[in-house]
Amino acid sequence: MKLLPVERIDVKEIKLYHEEIDLKTKTFLSLVYVLRGHGKLTYDERTITFKESKLFIIPQHQRYRFKSENAELVVIQCPIEFIDKIRLEADRIESCENLHKLQYISNNYHAQAGCVFRNKDDERFAEVLIVQIAREYRNKTNDYLIIRNCISILLNLIARNIIESETSDLQQNRKAFSVMKIITYIQEHVKDKEKTRIHAIADHFGISRNYFGEYFKQHTGISYQDYLLDYRLKLVETYLKYSSVRLSEIAYELQFSDESHLSKLFKKHRNMTPKEYRKSVSAETDREDI
Repeated sequence: MKLLPVERIDVKEIKLYHEEIDLKTKTFLSLVYVLRGHGKLTYDERTITFKESKLFIIPQHQRYRFKSENAELVVIQCPIEFIDKIRLEADRIESCENLHKLQYISNNYHAQAGCVFRNKDDERFAEVLIVQIAREYRNKTNDYLIIRNCISILLNLIARNIIESETSDLQQNRKAFSVMKIITYIQEHVKDKEKTRIHAIADHFGISRNYFGEYFKQHTGISYQDYLLDYRLKLVETYLKYSSVRLSEIAYELQFSDESHLSKLFKKHRNMTPKEYRKSVSAETDREDI
């Protein structure tokens, strides 16, 4: 596999002429863009039609099969280190608000059955960005700034369209729509302890503070505190699987009191310590094919 020496992303340009290809990735975030042509996409024993200008998110460890007589695909695979670098740069220039939704994107593949874009202008803009990313990678440029900036903007577009897609699908059910908006808000602000306190969320959505807990559990089947903790632990799992970030740094970023507090909660709810978990998934990954 061809890798950039520093950035460690991988960009493939694949042509399918009367053939098929299986894609299975271990990276934090993987995208497949249909540059030209059409064909069939199979995953989870489901088959759908894909066509030109469509973008798909490929979940980690899930196998996708693309089959076509005339398709050209661009496959972009981004490890978590690459994403972290983008996020740090975005923080310094105080832009790219949607980059804070990256965990939301990588843990919620609501658009995997079809293209993530609902906005045609965003779809056309995404194509320009993807073509530029592929060109820069193909030319083996030593300046990775263009690639990082293009992917940063692309991820913003993806986040915005996934959220718009989810909320628009729920317009007919106002209560479900409200709960989804609350969940989206929680996932966006999971790293901000103040914004995820019950009174802050209740005030933001105009719900009584005393009623919020009952409202959330009624429509999700789980208490708010249990949901928030489980989601944060899922993000911990993501970091442990796909990065070498130290546990103390993970605890700080995800608003746990300290490393010891995180370890105790992880052990209680995952039946193993973070260290044991990281070791187990590392061993499993070593046995799998890329």
